[in-house]
Amino acid sequence: MSFRSSASVKAVRSGLCGLLSAAFVLALAPRARAEDGCSEVAPWDRLGRSGAHFATPVPLTLTALAVAAPFGFAPTGLDQRLRIVSQRDLGGRPNLEPVSVATPYVLAGGVVLAYGVSAIARSCEAERLLAPVLQAGAFTFASVSLLKLGVGRSFPNGGTDPSAADRLDHPARAHDFAPFQRGFASWPSGHTALMMSAAAAFRAANPELGVVSYAGYPLALGVAAGMWLGDHHYASDILSGALFGEAIGDSVGQSFARELGTRGAFTLVPLREGGFELVWAGFW
Repeated sequence: MSFRSSASVKAVRSGLCGLLSAAFVLALAPRARAEDGCSEVAPWDRLGRSGAHFATPVPLTLTALAVAAPFGFAPTGLDQRLRIVSQRDLGGRPNLEPVSVATPYVLAGGVVLAYGVSAIARSCEAERLLAPVLQAGAFTFASVSLLKLGVGRSFPNGGTDPSAADRLDHPARAHDFAPFQRGFASWPSGHTALMMSAAAAFRAANPELGVVSYAGYPLALGVAAGMWLGDHHYASDILSGALFGEAIGDSVGQSFARELGTRGAFTLVPLREGGFELVWAGFW
């Protein structure tokens, strides 16, 4: 048996309805845009480049750290100790507020709707801004879903009553993994991953915006905090989600980036004498 606040359920349902409506608008948008000068500004464009960027040292390192996080946090008891800190010392409680739960759904619907309107209006620049966010979100959702299904980590309350007096007295749940047996389980945090992925994609795709390109990170951190203080996830779930999201979002964003009128990406190149060199590779 599982418990969830009615406010959170209503918020999620509203977000999903908005996302489905927006997807319908996007489906009506024209796709053959090369003749209008809107070449490769769709979410399904530049997939090969995104994959190539992901296969570079930084995203692969972030992914490895994401996979390693629960191995360090769960067996050592750190996940359980941090959970107690969030719930007893920082004022957290189960389902603290519905905003952090609904935000990724609402924003996803808004971005899809905005892209659909931009495509219908033939606004190439708006499409280029939104396409990397959509592509990164799709990749993140797919990969995180597979990980949740395959790892099967228990949620902090394990489906029991979150208001029970002894809910924090079950440390064994922090290292309870049942691969392919729990459906969409706790690890990694999908909410955190999606928000970080969108923030990273927007930043990497728009370096010319300077500090404005980082605007998505406060939202992502707010959702991550809500997942922790609301007792939705263990700390390592959230950390892994953030690392996965950053790796995917940055890789996709670089594929859509423009720098001094060119498209390209920063790449870490290993040096023969040791160390790495940061190189910008672009297309002229």
